[in-house]
Amino acid sequence: MITMIIPNLTFVYDRKGQTREKELGVVELRIGAGKKRKYLSTGIWLKPREWSNGSVVGRRDWKELNDLLQALKKRASEVVVKMVEEGSLELDAIPQLVKESVVLSKTFVEYSKEVAQRRYRKIAPGTREHYELFFRFLEGWKGIVSFADVTERNIERMDEELECRGLKECTRWNYHKIMKTFVLQAIEDGLIKKNPYTRLDIRRGNESGLKRYLSPAEFHRFETCEIPIERLRRVRDVFVFQTYTMMSYADLAAFDYWQCERIGGQVVYKGARQKNGQEFTIVLLEPALAILRRYRNSLPIISNIKYNEYLKAAVTYAGIDKRVTTHWARHTGATMLLNEGKVPIHIIQHILGHSTIRETEKTYAKLMDETIVEEMSKLQSALMPINTDR
Repeated sequence: MITMIIPNLTFVYDRKGQTREKELGVVELRIGAGKKRKYLSTGIWLKPREWSNGSVVGRRDWKELNDLLQALKKRASEVVVKMVEEGSLELDAIPQLVKESVVLSKTFVEYSKEVAQRRYRKIAPGTREHYELFFRFLEGWKGIVSFADVTERNIERMDEELECRGLKECTRWNYHKIMKTFVLQAIEDGLIKKNPYTRLDIRRGNESGLKRYLSPAEFHRFETCEIPIERLRRVRDVFVFQTYTMMSYADLAAFDYWQCERIGGQVVYKGARQKNGQEFTIVLLEPALAILRRYRNSLPIISNIKYNEYLKAAVTYAGIDKRVTTHWARHTGATMLLNEGKVPIHIIQHILGHSTIRETEKTYAKLMDETIVEEMSKLQSALMPINTDR
């Protein structure tokens, strides 16, 4: 009679011991029988101080994450019991069977929401709102429900549905970018076998990069136009402040006037970008300070979704027929500085919070090319010989 060794199920964190203090390490379910070990990723990533004695600690969502771990362990136990009852305990097969049992009780959207929830602490508030928009679309459309529905043809149908709803190429591209994030994670977790995006050509469209900015004339019209609706005036004021400071929405939402300091008679705001932790230094110019005084140093910040919605209505009062978004303010401010040609690019890099000058040059290369052509044209005109023919 052959005696089966019942596997031991234990959660382990950072099993290779390579995670540093501020880095993230993954929690895995160790399935051990005798000297053999198999590991199943839980998809939960933590800092070292957030794991203690086999449990998640020191986080606002510690209870939810521990409940997820216990649910996974329970399903693994059920898989083991079933294999024992059938008399064929195969350690190598347990991880995949556990994944399959999880899939049977979960839709693709539910899985994606769980992945997003684990990442929410590491992403900007604006990105969270984009995720929520994506989830609402997918749940309402119902074209992709199960993991088996994540196919090349259904991705094409998703794009067709987005186009039918009037979304432009650049906006549709953002939906695909989010979708691809969850698809790749599902592939890594063994829930999807093939990446449907491999052979698809999803174009970003032509509203990316430097085309997303207001010209100096457009910005001046928007800054000074009469807007009769108060909520739209507030949005306009926030956009103007954002333009003069060149902050992203996430950094704008985190702005605290009381952290400013005076240096050389100027009001200076220092911080670190929510996106990459890169430090920035911003001098608050008089137009930005005037807006702060108007709101008693507390900007009327609203959600990024509402901000974008109201902004599209507000710019129409300046005769601007463009799909302006909050991020245009950042590009608009940077282009105005570059057009002036008086601020060195390494200073602009530090204001924007770019990690390298190359990143700044890459983003604004087209504008700099246009500025160079314009300046050289002026020089050409100045150097042209005076026509002395009589």
